[in-house]
Amino acid sequence: MHKETTMGIRRDDIPSSQRVPIVIEALSPQRAWGTISRLARDHAVSRQTIYQMVAAGRAALASQLVPGAHGPHPTRSDVRVDRNRLVRGSVILTEVGVSQRDIPRCLEELLDTAVSPSWVNARLAQVEAAAHQVNQRWQPAIGEGLSGDEIYSNGLPNLLVVGNESLYVYALTRPPDCGGETWGCVLLDGLAGAPFASDAGTGLAAGVKLAQVEHHQLDWDHLLRPVWGQVARLEEQAYTALAACEARAAQFTQAQTPKRLAHHLAAWERLQAEAQVKVDRYDQFRQLAIQIDAEFGLIDRPTGDLRQPQCAAENLRQVGRQLKGWAGAIYTKLSGYLVNLAAGLFSYLPVLAQALQPVEARWGAPALRALCQLWQCEADTKRHPRTWPERQQLQREWEANLEAAVAVLGLETLSQAWAEVTHVLERAWRGSMLAECVNSLLRPLLNGRKHTDQGCLELFRFLHNVHPFQRGKRAGHSPAQLVGLEVPDDPFTLLNLEPKVSI
Repeated sequence: MHKETTMGIRRDDIPSSQRVPIVIEALSPQRAWGTISRLARDHAVSRQTIYQMVAAGRAALASQLVPGAHGPHPTRSDVRVDRNRLVRGSVILTEVGVSQRDIPRCLEELLDTAVSPSWVNARLAQVEAAAHQVNQRWQPAIGEGLSGDEIYSNGLPNLLVVGNESLYVYALTRPPDCGGETWGCVLLDGLAGAPFASDAGTGLAAGVKLAQVEHHQLDWDHLLRPVWGQVARLEEQAYTALAACEARAAQFTQAQTPKRLAHHLAAWERLQAEAQVKVDRYDQFRQLAIQIDAEFGLIDRPTGDLRQPQCAAENLRQVGRQLKGWAGAIYTKLSGYLVNLAAGLFSYLPVLAQALQPVEARWGAPALRALCQLWQCEADTKRHPRTWPERQQLQREWEANLEAAVAVLGLETLSQAWAEVTHVLERAWRGSMLAECVNSLLRPLLNGRKHTDQGCLELFRFLHNVHPFQRGKRAGHSPAQLVGLEVPDDPFTLLNLEPKVSI
């Protein structure tokens, strides 16, 4: 028998995996006579050691089974406040938009530690320098389309380039201006070889031309958003005019004298004419909006092929020429966009056709056309609320395309081919709205600062790239991970900060 020590139940030669069964058996109400002696003999310890184990197990169970507070409540945790934790807290507060002047107040309230604004600024400057080094060291191969936009903070522009698939920030710079030469230099810095999307701004367009970007995709969102916004405004105006007619008609029925009847009748006729004009204008413009929106789909549903760029652009130009005679600044703007920039809206088509070639080679052209038609039917169903006849028509097309795909591929390989087609078609092929998505995240942070410089932008770029997405198809991954970069579990260690230490 092993000699007993003063360590009691903390003997290292009896691991917890062996102690737990001993305690459970000893605490059992059906414990047989002589169990303690048998356990002591089996494990080569004294009976007193077994009793000590049982007492410790009973105390642990009792402490864990004490009823706690009802409802969610934070668990108590003791932390050690040191320089590293203060710096990490300053970085987190900066990431969520707290200014340097307010960070000391937050740290004092949360950690009972007073620091000066100058201390915070000095520490953040060190972190910004480290972030700049990491950003320079990270040069992932660009395997996705890019989007560019301008973020204005404190009246000054910041040039932003992000990946359409990963939302990785490839560039975030503070230039002296946002002209064509500046944008050209940004794009030539390792970014000009990828397809690039923008909102067709003057500086961006000039920069794309100087950098000789082969595929410059203009933004559909900058076209469709004002188009459908104007449809909504015209609809509201038409309903308002019709409501005015109904109100005047009610006043006519309540009138008693011939003079009042004549007055309300004349007013009703005038309102009726104005309402008819507004209803007609709404109907006409909505039909044009439907024609514009019909060209947005990647696939031509009747044939299953990609759209023909020349034909699709000409359809938009025809709509633009119809709007040219309409009075109003919005119609002049839309007409100019459609007539002059229609071709740029379809520059993604050669790149998409190239991406679909391996799928066509693997499954054949008939199968690819059927699956593309199937995908476009589902995409059109999701994009806008449809009338009942439209939904029925889409359902009939969907069923016919599904039958065609099954006839060509068979049920065994259909799911695999469908997965490959959707993987290609569901990529972001059009528009700069993804750059504006990142813009919407960064602009409030930049607006909250009285001064921004390149160091500040480098820190924001790093923090955005290492922050994991919380939801959506990218959930659980950061932009840096999505472009193939290795990010440690604690990305702040890349900024020369130590991991957090708790007591």
